[in-house]
Amino acid sequence: MDLTFLQPLYDRPAPMASLFIDTSRDTEDAEHAIRLRWEQARAALLDEGAPEETVAAMGGVVGRTEGVPGPHGQVVYATGDEVVYDSTVARPPRDFEVSVGDLPDPLSYIAADHRRVPYVLAVIDSIGADITAEYADGRTVFRRVDGKDKPVHKVREGGFHHHQMQRAVDEQIGRNVSLVAEAITELAGAGNAEIIALAGEVQVRGTVADHLPGHLRERVEDLEAGSRARGDENSPLEEELAAKLDAKAAEHVRKAVDALGRGRADGTAVEGLDSVVRALQRGQVEMLLWNDDLPHADRELHIGASGEQVSVNARELRRMGVTEPRTEPAKAAIPRAVATTGAGLELVPADEVRLDGGIAAVLRYATPV
Repeated sequence: MDLTFLQPLYDRPAPMASLFIDTSRDTEDAEHAIRLRWEQARAALLDEGAPEETVAAMGGVVGRTEGVPGPHGQVVYATGDEVVYDSTVARPPRDFEVSVGDLPDPLSYIAADHRRVPYVLAVIDSIGADITAEYADGRTVFRRVDGKDKPVHKVREGGFHHHQMQRAVDEQIGRNVSLVAEAITELAGAGNAEIIALAGEVQVRGTVADHLPGHLRERVEDLEAGSRARGDENSPLEEELAAKLDAKAAEHVRKAVDALGRGRADGTAVEGLDSVVRALQRGQVEMLLWNDDLPHADRELHIGASGEQVSVNARELRRMGVTEPRTEPAKAAIPRAVATTGAGLELVPADEVRLDGGIAAVLRYATPV
């Protein structure tokens, strides 16, 4: 998982207020439930020391997720009187989670959807497509592409005139397909999509795939469910897509665990919190693996002004030139170190693979003896 999208948050002044809240609108009383959750979250933020103006700024955006279908959550970070990050994410928490500190707390919503695989889903017909993109940071983007609907249906009779009509239909469908392919390409590039899921009319979606750049064609997955027709909302499209995403997420975990095995053999891996933190100090971590039950998440670490300034004790930081070390829980300090040193993060299911010490790192180079 690429955490570079978090980097701008670490340039903002403290304290940073973090909120992860359920803003699903899949029940009749959803609006009332969202307001009630926010009132409870607001009180919790104030109790943890968030300034009034910060909480007021957050209140201005909480719940503004109208139009997002199905269960979803909202992530909001704010400092001073400004919201610095506001995103809708696919999987909501149970009610809400808050924190206030020198650093944002991204791990709560990352852990809630550690299957996070950026993708583009396009449900296609001869006129256009309904497109959903989910980015690596959890944001979801929706786009409707409508080309011209006349002529898009071929006539069956023969004759010169009808051949002209058929040619006109082919040309119009081709133009519509190009619009859809352009939109998919744009969204896939913006979100670094790993999967391009195509559903809808079989022949048209095949033509759309042919119009995509080569590097995106390699990522295409065909879905059998789903169409743009009204009344198809209850198709198994979501389940079929989820299976593709789960498979890709499992592939990520498998590759990370395999890399850890190779690192154990050649000295380019470390395990346990202390060893991982020392590797982060050196900018040595290529991929950090953390069991998804997040052992050590609440353990206090000492930090300085920059991401690699992190340690299990303050004395070590002072030797590194940090005159006034601060403390932050590992769940906030470690993601900052990962994001700002260009490392990756993979949450590994604890019931499948138990890491030694619950946390490990694959290194860019072996530590000299």
